Amino acid sequence: MIVKDKVSIIIPAFNASKHIVETLDSALQQIHKNIEIIIIDDCSTDNTWNIIKAYSEKFLDIVSVYKNKSKGACAARNYGFELSSGDYIQYLDADDILSKNKLSTEVELLMSSKDSNAIALSKWHHFDTVLEDHKVNNQLVYRDYSPAYKILIDMWTQGEMIQTSCWLTPRTIIESIDGWNEEFKSNPTDDSEFFARVLIKCSKIVFDKQGIVYYRRPEKGNLSQTFNKDAVESILKSYKSYESILVLSSSELVKRALAQNYLNFIYAHYSKYPRLIIQSEQHFYGLGFKKMWPVGGYRFKKLANMIGFKNALVIRNGINKINLKI
Repeated sequence: MIVKDKVSIIIPAFNASKHIVETLDSALQQIHKNIEIIIIDDCSTDNTWNIIKAYSEKFLDIVSVYKNKSKGACAARNYGFELSSGDYIQYLDADDILSKNKLSTEVELLMSSKDSNAIALSKWHHFDTVLEDHKVNNQLVYRDYSPAYKILIDMWTQGEMIQTSCWLTPRTIIESIDGWNEEFKSNPTDDSEFFARVLIKCSKIVFDKQGIVYYRRPEKGNLSQTFNKDAVESILKSYKSYESILVLSSSELVKRALAQNYLNFIYAHYSKYPRLIIQSEQHFYGLGFKKMWPVGGYRFKKLANMIGFKNALVIRNGINKINLKI
């Protein structure tokens, strides 16, 4: 019997010379040894190419490096997937770190589940510069799910998130969708959109209680900290794409979770991009709701409950303008 347990670790890299050595070492130190590491350099202007090239020369049978023409992380991940041959896919950002048991535990969980449509999930901790100073990130969604898409409802309603590298995905599931959306080059939440489509295809989630992804907080200027107009517009497109989940379940709980995304969008970007706010409102009401409910912090919600969500946003915007002048 041939055991199909090869894992492809796909790493998009752009100007990652500062941290990519730690990332690659964590991949190479995995207890699970049936791996390949594919690094796609997105036209870096620092020393990234020389670093990853040296790794590929030292670990000829494991590490492969390629260049992409500055198309962004989504395109780099798609290119890496095309070049990969693993039974399971581990996407890994070039500044994050995997615990040594991450892949071994999850491959075992997936294989023992005997379900080719199951996906594995680990927890993630965050840190700034020193790994030993990582902060535990406990979340309510750290558990098994069946069907898998129900985790999306919990994340949207509870305001929780799963970091990109937490998932270990069977190759066949990724082959069944259209890959990473390369139009979302400037979208800081492109991973959420991709894995929403993945999870809709999955039968269940098996939770890995042992493996950990160590997520490095983005430095100033990092894409995930950038919210220009293109980024904000693509975020709204992501939220609209989530409505495909209604094909699976049109329950009030699902609709409310989808509506929550639009309210959060309005709360975050109100007054900055009026056209996008109007679109978000239209999407909200298109789900069948007649009235918006408050989102945001405790004080804002308290005010919104008294005078209404939109009125509270107007007041908040006015206060922010005054503070900026001061």
